[in-house]
Amino acid sequence: MGEFRERNLPFIDEEGKGASRACQNLEKWYHRANYEPDSYEVSVSYGAMSLSIIKFEQDEPCEFYNSLDELGDLSPGEQVWVDIETDNIAELTTVASYFGFHELTVEDCLTPGHFPKIDDYGGYLFMILRGFKPWSEVEEIWESEDEEEIIDKEDVNHLFTRKIAIYLSQNFIVTHRRKEVAWLDAVVRQVQQSPDRLLRDGTEGIAHRVIDVLIDRFMRGMVFFDNIIDTFEDLALEDSDDFEVTDLFEVKRELSFLRQIARNQRSLVGRLSSDPTLIQDNQRRRYFKDIDDHAVAILRMLDKQIQAVLSIRDSYLALANVRLGDTMRILTVITTIAAPMNIVVGLYGMNFDAIPLLHSPAGFWVILFLMLLVAIAMLFFFRQKKWI
Repeated sequence: MGEFRERNLPFIDEEGKGASRACQNLEKWYHRANYEPDSYEVSVSYGAMSLSIIKFEQDEPCEFYNSLDELGDLSPGEQVWVDIETDNIAELTTVASYFGFHELTVEDCLTPGHFPKIDDYGGYLFMILRGFKPWSEVEEIWESEDEEEIIDKEDVNHLFTRKIAIYLSQNFIVTHRRKEVAWLDAVVRQVQQSPDRLLRDGTEGIAHRVIDVLIDRFMRGMVFFDNIIDTFEDLALEDSDDFEVTDLFEVKRELSFLRQIARNQRSLVGRLSSDPTLIQDNQRRRYFKDIDDHAVAILRMLDKQIQAVLSIRDSYLALANVRLGDTMRILTVITTIAAPMNIVVGLYGMNFDAIPLLHSPAGFWVILFLMLLVAIAMLFFFRQKKWI
């Protein structure tokens, strides 16, 4: 939390409140998406965002700040980590102006539902990743009957993930999220408590730490869908009356979204682990290769889960066809047995006197006995043939 001094902001007019090109672009996007942000107004004093600043230098103690005003300008050899939580374009624009970030990156940070990507802006890398939401929030979303009541506009197509943006260079790293991300707050606290151990590898080490935790939590989040799939499997095979195949299709849809996210993130981490122009330290790229292995494992897990969902669907439809076949077989047997009876009844309903046993006192009982005998004989024959 803190005050920001007024700077020469490339996105802000002389009064500090004008709409820059970035503001105008976002305003157009919000209008098309029918989304109303808190404000388009740009101001130089804020108190609604969460801001943590850690400045560090080799063989020097770390310094912690609550505002860019306190941080001032960086000296050669100094590095800084800025972690910001805000969904206000004015606040983010101020941070972007301090570091000279491109206005399109500001737009991407605030664009709802952005898929993971990495862009090289020459002096810094800009990355967007998506991490799994907390278990409690995921379960609340899954169990809710009305998703619109509990999710925001950002999560229309990403119910179970939340976006993290990272700016990375040799001198600074900036992490941004629109809403609270508990695990990232925990990483910030760990760095504040043990800076010597966690900051010795510089900004690339911090980026590795953040991405590693994000990927590991993404993998652990997949366990939620394992439990869901197991539940559906039990219902489909043991209690099919309570099974809703539409719920299964919903799970497949969410897994498909997660697989697309995982593919993009795997591509991102793969570039960090193999491209020396992005991560210069060869040893550090090996650590990113380990994250890449985890990202590949997530893709395999998602492919396996989607295949399991499809197998449950196929099994359920096969069982439904079997049950339908059993029903049709029983109805066919009944119809076949009743056919001779209908013939006899039809013959004795004809208006002729020369019909055997027509005037006999025992005629009705004899004919009834013969009809039952034929029915029993046909049932025995069907049993012998194992048709029933």
